[in-house]
Amino acid sequence: MQQGEFEEAKTFNLTDALDYSSNAIMVKNIKVENNCMIQVFVFDYGKVQSYEKSPFLRFIYIIEGKAEVVINNNSSFMQKGDSILIPGHAKSSIEANHKFKMICTTIKSE
Repeated sequence: MQQGEFEEAKTFNLTDALDYSSNAIMVKNIKVENNCMIQVFVFDYGKVQSYEKSPFLRFIYIIEGKAEVVINNNSSFMQKGDSILIPGHAKSSIEANHKFKMICTTIKSE
């Protein structure tokens, strides 16, 4: 296993991987490589994670709950099963108007 908290070739349940923590954003690495990082996040209500024109492309998938993703001042309201691509070099934030869990795959862009 390389820089992740999950074993390769073994099943795991991401819904149960992390529990909500009061007033916190929790994160676990699934897999970390040179140009790609896969993580599971858990956001408590009211928490916000902002990115100032990050050079990385991010793929977001909502596992549970509801989230607001803001890309260059345009909001997308997401719920369980929804996905979005956040382009590299875009100003963005991920906001918890409700508790939610998500997968974030970050890919290093040129």
